[in-house]
Parts: sequence; C-alpha cells; structure tokens
Amino acid sequence: MKTGLWTMAGWMLTAAMLGAQAAPRDARPASDPVKGREAFVVYKCAWCHGTEGQGGLATVGPRVALVPRSLDSFIAYVRKPAARMSAYSETSVSDAALEDIYAYLRAQPPAKASKDIPLLEQLRKPKG
Repeated sequence: MKTGLWTMAGWMLTAAMLGAQAAPRDARPASDPVKGREAFVVYKCAWCHGTEGQGGLATVGPRVALVPRSLDSFIAYVRKPAARMSAYSETSVSDAALEDIYAYLRAQPPAKASKDIPLLEQLRKPKG
C-alpha cells in the first residue's frame, strides 16, 4: 500500500512540474487602465491625443480612444506609425506600458454625438 501511495505522490509531483513548465515564463497580470492613464500622461500621448484619447486639433493627434484596432495592431503602429506621429521603440515605451495604455483607451466611454452637446447645437443653429 505504501508503494502505491508513493507512486501516486510521484505522479502528482510530475504532473505539477510539467504544468509549471507549460505556463508562459513572462505571464503578466492583466493590463491596467489606471496605470495606462498614468503612462498616457507620462509618455506625453495626451499632448496630441487629448487627456482621454478624444483627439486634439484636426492637424495634430486624432482620436485614439475606442478606435477599432487590436492590441497587436496598436503596438505595431506605435512602433512604426504611418502618419506624422513619432515612433516609440521598446526602449522608450515598453510593451507592458503600451498594453496598459491600450486598456485605458478601451475603457473610455463612447464619444457623444454632436446633437447631444448643447454648445455644439447652439453653434449649428442659424442666428436670426
């Protein structure tokens, strides 16, 4: 009976070790939108894209919050942008920081329609 018990313990230990080896070494916690907001400010993304990624002036940073882009596509674009934006290498902004920034941008509420913003509606109405 003792042999069977030791054999069972051996199998369980082996299974636990194999399971540990199968787990990715660089597994990190889920992205954090709070850290992403901090990184968005620290890396000066807000200067062009607005504090919530809503977009800046028409000729500067476009809206980046809730843009339908995957995380991989987002990181690739930040590394090698196609437009006027400067490129950010992994030494200047880590992938982990970009994951947090992405989580922050995805956590933003949808933009309001212009008809739902009273000041814009006032500007649209003809004076008379």
